[in-house]
Amino acid sequence: MAKIFAIANCRVSSDEQMLNGSLNRQEKSVERAAKELGVEIIRTWSGSVSSKKGSNVNRKDLAEMIDLCKKDKRIKYLIIDELDRFMRSILELGYFWTTFRGLGVKVVFASQPDLSDDTAADTLLMMLKAYEAEGSNEKRQRSSIDGQTGAGEGGRYTYCPKPGYMKGTTPGIHLIHPDRGPALQKVLIRVAAGLVSPTNALIELNKSLFTKNHALYKMDKFRKIATNPYYAGVVCINKQVKVYNEHGLHEAIITLKQHHRIVEIFDNKPKYQTGPKRAGNPMFPLSNFLEDDQCLELKDKGRLVGVPLTNGKSPKIYKKYRCRSCKYSWNLDVMHDMIDSFFSKYEMSDSTQQSILSALDTVWQKDSENKIQNMTSVRRSIVELKNIIRQQVESAADPSNSLIKNQLIEIIEENKVKIIKLESELERLTNDEENDKREFMSFALSFIQKTSQHFLEPYVSRDNRLRCKLMLFPGGIRIKDKEKVYTPELSIFYRGEARKKDTEVSEDSHLVRMRRLKLLASSLARKRSIN
Repeated sequence: MAKIFAIANCRVSSDEQMLNGSLNRQEKSVERAAKELGVEIIRTWSGSVSSKKGSNVNRKDLAEMIDLCKKDKRIKYLIIDELDRFMRSILELGYFWTTFRGLGVKVVFASQPDLSDDTAADTLLMMLKAYEAEGSNEKRQRSSIDGQTGAGEGGRYTYCPKPGYMKGTTPGIHLIHPDRGPALQKVLIRVAAGLVSPTNALIELNKSLFTKNHALYKMDKFRKIATNPYYAGVVCINKQVKVYNEHGLHEAIITLKQHHRIVEIFDNKPKYQTGPKRAGNPMFPLSNFLEDDQCLELKDKGRLVGVPLTNGKSPKIYKKYRCRSCKYSWNLDVMHDMIDSFFSKYEMSDSTQQSILSALDTVWQKDSENKIQNMTSVRRSIVELKNIIRQQVESAADPSNSLIKNQLIEIIEENKVKIIKLESELERLTNDEENDKREFMSFALSFIQKTSQHFLEPYVSRDNRLRCKLMLFPGGIRIKDKEKVYTPELSIFYRGEARKKDTEVSEDSHLVRMRRLKLLASSLARKRSIN
C-alpha cells in the first residue's frame, strides 16, 4: 500500500505569540492529528506570517505549499492547528480551500476536527468560523486605528519615515536624514522662493545626495513629496486613520508659509500622469477582468480594458472593451450580454437548493442560540437595574441623605430611561427573529440566482468583484474566438449544473459544481446587516 504524506502549517502573527510558545503547541497538535490520520508529515511551514484578510493572496508559504502539492501527488492532507491560523477571511478561505481540494489535498484542522468534514452543514459552519475570525480581525484593526489616531493627534507619525527623514529613538518622532534631508530642504526652499521651476527643481534633486543609492525620481513622485505638509511640521494622515495636526513633534525643514506657496506653484503646473483608478471604473465593470485567449502569450496577456471611443466626426461616445494586446474591441452591451449568458448556463438543481437551505437553517439555529443568550443578558440587566432603582429610592427617602437627594433622583430617572431602552431591545429580539430568518433565506437564494446581475452592478466594488472572480473562476474568465465567454476552470465548490448539454462548455471548463460558497458569502453578509 502506497504511503500517504501530509504537510503542515504552524504560524503566529506577533513576536509575543512566538515567545509564548504558540508554535510549539501548534506543532504538537498537528503531529497528533497526523498520527490519528496515519500519515507522515514530510514538511512543516513554521514562523511569523499574517493570515489577516487581504494578505493571503501573496503569502509565500501558501505558494510553496501549492507548488509542492502539484509536484508530489502522494500529499493528501494539509494539517493546521486551528482555522484562524490558516485564514481570517471567508472568501480567501473558500478560494484556497478549493485550490487544495482541486489538487487532491484535504485541509484538516487539528484542534477543530468538526470543521474538516465534507457535509454541507459542516462546510457552512467552517465558513461561519471564518466569518467570526474576520470580525475579530476587524475589531483589532479598529483598535489599531484608534491607537494611531491618538498618536497622530499627539504629534507623532507612526508610519514609515518620509523621504528625507529616518527613524529616531522615540517611536513616531522621525529625525532629519543627515544627507537626504538637507538636499531636499534646499530644493524645496528654492521652489518656494520662485528661484527654480518644479521641473528644474526635480533635475537638481536627482543630481543631489537625495538620490544617492536610490532610484531617480519622476515628476509625479516629486509632486507628492514637495506638496506634502509633513515637511512643514504637519502630521496629516488621510487613510483609515484621519488626522490633521499642525504641531507635529518632528523637526520641519520648511515653514508652513513656504509649504502653501509650493502647493500653489504645483497647482498651476499641469499634471499629465493621471494613473489608474484604484476603485475601478464604474462605467466599465469588466475592465481588467477578462482575457482574450488568442493573446495570452503577447504583451499585456490579452487583458480587456474599457475605453470610451468616438468616430472623430461627432461628440457621441461609444463604450467599448478593447484587448490591450491586439486592439480588437467589443461593444459594451454585447460583452455584458455575453457575460450574462455565461452565468446563466449554470443553476442549482432543486435538490441542491433544498440541501443548502437545510444547511443554512443549521447555521441560523446556531446564530439563534447567540440571540437567546443576548435576550437572557438583556433580561438580567433589566432586573439588576430595577433592583438598583429600588435601593436608590430608599436612599432618596432617607432623611440622612437630604443633601444628595436631588442627585439620587436624577440617577433614578437615568436608570429608568435605560430600562425603557433595554425593554425595547428585548421586544425587538423577541418579535423579529422569524421575519429576519425569512428575509435571510430569501436574500441568499435571490443573490445566487442573479449572480451575473450583481457581478455587473456599478455599486459592487472592484475588490468584491475580483474576490468573486477568484472564488468562482480560479482559472479566470476568457474570450474564445473573439465571440464566446468561457472559463478554463470552475471552482470545485460549484453545485450547479448546466441547463443544457454543451460540448464546448465541457471542453472549456472543468465543471465540478460550485454555488455553496457564493451563497454562504452572500448570506453571511446579509446576516451581518441584519444584526
